[in-house]
Amino acid sequence: MRKVSAMACGATISFWCARRNTDALRDAAAARKSHNRVTEIDPQFDDARLVQGAYDYVMGSLPVAWRLLGFLGGFRGDRERGVETLKRVAKRGRLNRVDAEILLCAIYRRERRAQEAVPLLSDLIDRFPRNFLLRLELVQMYGDLGEKQKALAVIGDIDRLKRAKTPGYERLPEEKLRYTRGNLLFWYDDLDLALEDLKAVTANPAAVDLNTNLYAWLRTGQIYDLQKKREEAKRAYLETVAIAPGSDVASAAKNYLSSRYKR
Repeated sequence: MRKVSAMACGATISFWCARRNTDALRDAAAARKSHNRVTEIDPQFDDARLVQGAYDYVMGSLPVAWRLLGFLGGFRGDRERGVETLKRVAKRGRLNRVDAEILLCAIYRRERRAQEAVPLLSDLIDRFPRNFLLRLELVQMYGDLGEKQKALAVIGDIDRLKRAKTPGYERLPEEKLRYTRGNLLFWYDDLDLALEDLKAVTANPAAVDLNTNLYAWLRTGQIYDLQKKREEAKRAYLETVAIAPGSDVASAAKNYLSSRYKR
């Protein structure tokens, strides 16, 4: 009886999840239809194309099963068309230009198109000079492009702005900046300098978010493995697992506990 009840409960949950996802598709389609009507009335009102672009991209990026479900239900999208529409809004829009640029940055990061994200981030930084998150994202993009010195230069700019108590930057924890630099140096094999930064983060976990703390411990273990310091590496991986046992980062750490990390 218990088994039947559990199966019924699981089926109910699956039904409601599917229903909610289908409802979300319907809501998105309705929003797109409304914005299509706006652009039919005024083709020059490019701000209304933001929802169209986002809809096309999301629908075109769904897993195959959901795309098939959407197709059967009349929901269709095209990922590249969505990107082109968002680029049009970013270029010609007035009200939604910034939103389009932010969406494009997220898309370019997801698709590893860092070269296209850099000019957008530079424009956003000019518009919102107090937002340190934009500069941290620029560090990531330069790192992905193999532009180590440019990435370090941006980190230097952030550090200078923080020390000068520039509005907005006083909220940036020192540990977050050190993690950003340590993570960058880790990927460029500057292991001793990276370890120094990451130790500063793990020594004060309350200063950063959970994800940053987790990755700081994971990177610490990976560095020790690369330096052939296996016992120190295992201790770092155990710390990672202890912080958030059910996380993906902890799963990676568990793998490295049984098999040493290699490039």
